[in-house]
Amino acid sequence: MKKLVEVGILFDYYGSLLSERQRSMVDKYYNEDLSLNEIGDLYDVSKQAVSENIKRAERRLYSFENKLHLKKRSERTTEFLEFIKEDLKNSKSFETEERETLLKKIDDFIKEDMGEL
Repeated sequence: MKKLVEVGILFDYYGSLLSERQRSMVDKYYNEDLSLNEIGDLYDVSKQAVSENIKRAERRLYSFENKLHLKKRSERTTEFLEFIKEDLKNSKSFETEERETLLKKIDDFIKEDMGEL
């Protein structure tokens, strides 16, 4: 289950860097939950060919993350913003309205900008 989620997240970040065929097969396998046989039937290739193609794509996704660290950076940024949110909630340095405005901006950033990566 952990691998399923991890590959899905990496696919969201780096899927566009895969070949069209790899992207399509990984999408069908991980997101559409098709079996290797079903994917093979769609592409008129063997189950083994599908399996090798997906494994190759997975290695590429992990390689992209090892080199670019987009997922890791996104997670660290989100953690940092959550830390700032908590600090703001407990801060007495800002007026309530200012604090609420800053908290909303952080929430919006996390939901919109960080969620799109």
